[in-house]
Amino acid sequence: MNSYNPIVDKYIYGELDTDEMVAFEQLLANDSRVKKEYHLYNDINHAILEKDVMVLRGTLDGIYNEIAEPKEKYISSVFSKRKMYYAAASLAMLMATGGIVNQLAKNDMGNEAIYSKYFTPYEVAVTYRSGNEEADKLLLYALQKYEDEEYDKAVVLFEQVLEKRNNDMAANLYSGISLMETEKYQKATHSFQAIIAQNDNLFTEQAKWYLAMCYIKTNSVSKAENILNDLIVKNSYYKDIAKKVLKELD
Repeated sequence: MNSYNPIVDKYIYGELDTDEMVAFEQLLANDSRVKKEYHLYNDINHAILEKDVMVLRGTLDGIYNEIAEPKEKYISSVFSKRKMYYAAASLAMLMATGGIVNQLAKNDMGNEAIYSKYFTPYEVAVTYRSGNEEADKLLLYALQKYEDEEYDKAVVLFEQVLEKRNNDMAANLYSGISLMETEKYQKATHSFQAIIAQNDNLFTEQAKWYLAMCYIKTNSVSKAENILNDLIVKNSYYKDIAKKVLKELD
């Protein structure tokens, strides 16, 4: 991979398809260089508002394409690009005027703090019989791992359940939350979107709430606000807490 990875941007903003996302997450887990690049992007995104980040990235991309060293000089280009990003991010922060300063003052908690304050795993609220069907046994085992906070193992088990029974809304919900706990937020959004797409089921409101949390965590604030407003308008169980989150996002 090049030191400047458009795929990192697409991953952060949920623009990869399922196969691309799975492939990238495997790379992220095994390649320390890609992991550092990913964390660098997140650091910059937390420091600057979304619109400013998009303008900054576009500008830097054009500059870097003009001055980049050949691909075989990967390591040196990583460091030079990283210095460029830190310098540009610092400059953007120093030159920021009223709009950015006021926004940061109004939302001094930051999206990360809001997420930490309001995200809690959903309690296991479903009961499945311990039958002979393999999917039932897997689901019971997955829920046990979930309750034991062994989320990595729970994710694997929930995926096995969904391979056999992809319309299991409970498995989708707990799988999505387990993915959030293992910091695979983009993949988690697909679990919640699958539930919401089915519309009238027992877990629609929960799926919307956790999807909004995913969007806050990944700085997709406008998407989070749309979902939170929907929860309020539809007088959902999450109405009051959604109002609090919206107020802190403003």
